[in-house]
Amino acid sequence: MKLHFKFFLLVCTWVFCHPTLQAQQKEGFLIKGKINGIRDTTVFLAHYFGYNQQVIKDTALVDAQGNFVFQGNKSLPQGLYLVSLPKGKYLDVVIAEQHFSFETDTSNFVKHIKITGSKENELFFSFQQQMAQRITQLKSLDAQARTQNPSAAQALKKAQDELKQFQQTWLTQHQQTLVAKIIKASQEPDIPAYPKPVRTKADSAALYQFQFNYYKNHFWDNFDLSDERLIRTPFLQKKLERYFEDLTMQQSDSIALEADKLLAKAKAKDLRKYIIYKISSTYENPKILGTDGAFVHMAEKYYIGEPALWDTSTVRRMGERIAILKNILIGKPFPTIYLTDTLGKEIDIKQIPADYTIVFLYDPECSHCRESAPKLKQIAGNLATKNVKVLAASIDRDAEKWKKFIKEFGFQSFVNGIDIHKNPQSGKPEYYTDFLKVFDVYATPVIYVLNKNKQIIAKRLAIEQVEDFIDFYSRKAK
Repeated sequence: MKLHFKFFLLVCTWVFCHPTLQAQQKEGFLIKGKINGIRDTTVFLAHYFGYNQQVIKDTALVDAQGNFVFQGNKSLPQGLYLVSLPKGKYLDVVIAEQHFSFETDTSNFVKHIKITGSKENELFFSFQQQMAQRITQLKSLDAQARTQNPSAAQALKKAQDELKQFQQTWLTQHQQTLVAKIIKASQEPDIPAYPKPVRTKADSAALYQFQFNYYKNHFWDNFDLSDERLIRTPFLQKKLERYFEDLTMQQSDSIALEADKLLAKAKAKDLRKYIIYKISSTYENPKILGTDGAFVHMAEKYYIGEPALWDTSTVRRMGERIAILKNILIGKPFPTIYLTDTLGKEIDIKQIPADYTIVFLYDPECSHCRESAPKLKQIAGNLATKNVKVLAASIDRDAEKWKKFIKEFGFQSFVNGIDIHKNPQSGKPEYYTDFLKVFDVYATPVIYVLNKNKQIIAKRLAIEQVEDFIDFYSRKAK
């Protein structure tokens, strides 16, 4: 069994409260604390909302003896909280019961803690004290076993088995408590032994596949997707990131499939909203090329498709984002762009003869565009030998600025375009391209890479990535 020492060291600072007693308490919350080692300062009570965000719910002044009180007329939402202390220290507290007190010492929160009015805290800290003793023993035996001591190795194996059995028994006995749910939520699947002998490379590959599949298929077994209190812990965000970044193929269809499977199990409203939001926000502007299709799926199915979960402005914004992104996903034909060249002649991007076309959308006065322009010019010569052409289009419709930019950065060899069209009847200029709504140009520059058929194969690359991407794509296409 693999021991997760980091987790047990972390949870040694937690305080938990029994959820079933809340109905018996008065309205509001009253949490009295005393921490020896702090005085004459301010402490904060905040709940976790993922591992990297906390929401402050109350503050309290600490007196000269380390006493403080958090109090309010409205009950706190249940979950994992932290009491933020001076000098970067903090004490994690799970709020389920709304009225309790504790006393402890900064030198060792678990060893010195005393709980009043919380059966779950008594259970939890008893559990932590036993775990601390067992882990200390395991570390000692592990050090001895590393010296090739056979008896120490046997004792280590026995202690590991006993620890595993202790955890399983304890969690079974207290499975209805919040503390058991939180401990289980932090645990990873226990992978069983591989049932076949491993003798060859093929056997090793089969072993790895067996372990991976079991781990992924049972990844959510220990997490209660019906308990919304677990939103206010670090674990849901960590598990979502682990599952979708490390265990799911980074392709839109695969991400969408796994999201659907997970959300089919997550029925609790707030927990469901959290999962939808986290997955959607990850892939709206993704780190990995082409996975924004997963965002479109999430937005269509779980925002537009479940409007009762959201406010009307959120649903409207999602509809607007979908309308833009659906037409510029990887593999889609590049949308029609209305441009004229320096002679006023209409540009038809489909008629640009090239195996690859780089579309560089810029603003002549944009500082980032001016930084990128010389880099684009530098790689263009080498790319031209590979039948790559550049369409550089100004989103600013000032012809004088546009032509000055072309001359300044030596863009004369590119296909240069601007959205200025002369009305054949009135002779007045007209504009046809909405760069924001059609090409998602909310900041400049924006780069698209198109294949021979003018389909989008990459977008929003940095100039430094363009040449390597085209080389990689060309090798992959052969």
